[in-house]
Amino acid sequence: MIDIKLSDRAVDKVRALLASADPDVAGADAPGRGLRIGVTPGGCAGYSYSLALAAQADPDDLVLTQDGFEVFVHRAMSPLLRGIRIDYVESIASSGFTFDNPNAGDACGCGTSFAATASAEQAVEEEAADLALRRRVEAALDDVRPYLRSEGGDVDVVSVASGTVTLQLTGACGSCSMSTVTLRGVIEKRLFEAVPGVRRVVAQG
Repeated sequence: MIDIKLSDRAVDKVRALLASADPDVAGADAPGRGLRIGVTPGGCAGYSYSLALAAQADPDDLVLTQDGFEVFVHRAMSPLLRGIRIDYVESIASSGFTFDNPNAGDACGCGTSFAATASAEQAVEEEAADLALRRRVEAALDDVRPYLRSEGGDVDVVSVASGTVTLQLTGACGSCSMSTVTLRGVIEKRLFEAVPGVRRVVAQG
């Protein structure tokens, strides 16, 4: 999870935008409607902020609950947004969202572009690698899920970080006395065979 803080003015502005948006665009009738905060390569300094209304989270999103809506952040870019503070400012000359980002090594005068610190850049690379590994893990688990489901069980991926895969055995697999055998003899074996990069498999709980 990441820490993103919106000021009261920013929250009020997002609420107003959601209230006035087309339901098909903002998902005004959907409980998951909210704000997508993103970072894209480009801009004056290296990265640019992006804000958009969204009806729901994407599969690779982190979801944060705000007062009256949700915030969606793509996992791969989350290291560039950890600890960011977002405000909404109105003046005679201009109005818009402003960003106070501790991960910015340098910021452009335009206010919407920044250069990331070296540690944030490294964290992005690590997060992208973990996300790619997670996709390969999910694909490999699809090969063993029919067997697990035939026995009344299943398996969920809790997290993938630095080669360690944390799984949650569910259904009959979670309560079975043979769960350790299933984890080691079936699931772990398949992951080690099919997914280079998996170094350790652990069960949650």
